[in-house]
Amino acid sequence: MRNQRLITLFVILFLSISIGQERFNSHKDLEKIPNGMNVIHDNNKNQAIVGIHGFYPVYWIEIHHEWVQPFNFLINKDIKTFFYKYDWNECPSKVAEEFSIELNKLIESYPEIDDWQVVGHSMGGSVVMFTNKLFPYNKKITFNTVATPVYYEREKTPLLMRVYESIFKKRCSETIDSLNNEFDNGFTNKHIQWRNVQEFDSQLKKYNFDPYNRNIKNSVVFQFPDSLNGERVGHTSSLYFSILEIIK
Repeated sequence: MRNQRLITLFVILFLSISIGQERFNSHKDLEKIPNGMNVIHDNNKNQAIVGIHGFYPVYWIEIHHEWVQPFNFLINKDIKTFFYKYDWNECPSKVAEEFSIELNKLIESYPEIDDWQVVGHSMGGSVVMFTNKLFPYNKKITFNTVATPVYYEREKTPLLMRVYESIFKKRCSETIDSLNNEFDNGFTNKHIQWRNVQEFDSQLKKYNFDPYNRNIKNSVVFQFPDSLNGERVGHTSSLYFSILEIIK
């Protein structure tokens, strides 16, 4: 079992190093990484971050661009980092079923790690919440959702968005409302929400309602201001700012 783990991790780590040479120059480096759980940076420390990306429309060119700066920062800080890639046209609840299995395998492979920070951005945050719903209690894990809606009224979204959703995105049997029990009674594991100011969030500002306007029992809420260090905190940049806070 140990030999199999070492071989698997060697292959994945080799791919990560050969692609980015432990630095990512652009989103194109990340696009080359295969689906599934990938090693971005490894070491012998007892803290780890697992990143999960969001949804990308067909017109989106710089896929995974939002992860370049955070990953380079984590590499420079020598933080053990993993990246889970998936088919973003699948429903979040379906992705969560697969991700929860891979996450459990990862945790079992690194018993020395006592601080797992799972970070889902945008739709990746929905995957994280559905994973938290499925995952057994583990005091070592914190599930983080960044720029992720917790409240949704489809009829109040822009018309073009609704048309696009109907054509390109599958209707899922499980939606945010499927998490009502967890929202009302709390998730099994620790959950932190990293919320943006709606009008500064490029993906959510067009909603005719506040997608963050719902309380989740026992969840910790970190509300970003409109800017930090002279930079606007938007849908993409909030991921980097949340990573800065998580590793403190």
